[in-house]
Amino acid sequence: MRLLDIMTAPWAIVPGKLREIRAVYETHMRGPKIDLKELEKNSRSPFGPENPDDLRGYTVDRGVAVIPMTDVLTKSRTLFSFLFGGTSMRDIGDAFRNALADSDVHSIVLHIDSPGGTVDGTEELAAAIKAGRGTKPIVSVVDGMMASAAYWIGSAADRIYVSGETNEVGSIGVVATHMDISKWEETIGVKYTDITAGKYKRIASMHKPLSDEGAAYIQDQVDTIYGIFVETVADFRGCSVEQILEAADGKVFMGKAAIENGLVDGMATLNEVINQLEEDNQMDLQELKTKHADVYRAAFEEGRASGSQEAQETVRVAAFTAGKSEGQTEGKAAERKRIGDMEAMFIPGHESLLAACRQDETCSPADFAMKQATAEKAIREKETGNLTADAIAPLRHAAPPAPGEDAAAAAAEQNLPIEQKAKAEWDRTPEIRQEFGDNYGAYEAYRKNVESGRVKILGRKDG
Repeated sequence: MRLLDIMTAPWAIVPGKLREIRAVYETHMRGPKIDLKELEKNSRSPFGPENPDDLRGYTVDRGVAVIPMTDVLTKSRTLFSFLFGGTSMRDIGDAFRNALADSDVHSIVLHIDSPGGTVDGTEELAAAIKAGRGTKPIVSVVDGMMASAAYWIGSAADRIYVSGETNEVGSIGVVATHMDISKWEETIGVKYTDITAGKYKRIASMHKPLSDEGAAYIQDQVDTIYGIFVETVADFRGCSVEQILEAADGKVFMGKAAIENGLVDGMATLNEVINQLEEDNQMDLQELKTKHADVYRAAFEEGRASGSQEAQETVRVAAFTAGKSEGQTEGKAAERKRIGDMEAMFIPGHESLLAACRQDETCSPADFAMKQATAEKAIREKETGNLTADAIAPLRHAAPPAPGEDAAAAAAEQNLPIEQKAKAEWDRTPEIRQEFGDNYGAYEAYRKNVESGRVKILGRKDG
């Protein structure tokens, strides 16, 4: 975290601690500079190098994992660990996940003594703890203070206990500060000019007095975070937003007052909570029903709801499986019929078309019949064209005897040998000579083929 963020970022922390933190920043700005690199190098955390034997981030007492959550809370490890003894929320989250997965741990306790911390990182850690409910019992134990961001996180547990009458709980609220250093800059002869793009980029610049617009912008951010804070706590505590709002005015409640205002569930020390968690873990069903009827009833209802959901899912899966099986059977039968109908109307020569339609599930027998008929038509048209192109052109023949011609002579000519008939026709008909190019031998051969039937005259066009 940058020192500048200390002044401008929203905080969920008790006011006194925030003033202490900002005093360090003001000292840095106005006097001798803090050696930030050296502080960063020497910063410490409850889960840092000084605890090499417990890298899990928690200790285990009779099967209960105890996770410390102390001092100022920040999203990740920073120089706060050195300056204020703070704790990283990421480290807490890692420790919590480790404890959930640890087979030697049956319950988890968040051991809290913190005034709160940054808003950044708080919502995510609280959500992770809430999500762990039902896996293992989770209890928050206040041992000093659980305020603001610390309460936001601690309220995500199943139950919350204060260990004594003077424990402080609450401070549900959000604070953001605008710092105007323009007068100080004047005294040291420095003037900053912000060059920006975008109306809100420097709407609350620290180098000039805060404008009404800038104040409204910061207030809107704070109100939004506050609304999320209140709604989340109401969800965690299982009560209405209106009930939480009664204790969400930033006030800190001590001991019994915190219990009376519904912020915690009772009073118990860390050792007493561990004893109870150990006893609950060893308790049989009858003891649980007798000693903790509310816990048993809540667990029973949760189990019943879960069982109902599982049963519904089992029925749904069974119905789906049965429907899928029946659908597959019907689908296979329909597919066999589709292919059988296409094969029944198959015409040899269209093997590739049949193979393509078999593979295409959208191709029906009617579609195949149409495609095959179209292909057959194309083949017939092509064959007709080829026959027409290869046919011998029809030849003209001698005209029959004209009316009045000697019928006897014509009859006598018909009885002549083919060679003589051909010669008579040749001599008598100039059109034949023209057609055969005055090649009598070709014409004689043609007449012999006609006479023998090897050539048929398809038609005759008289010239």
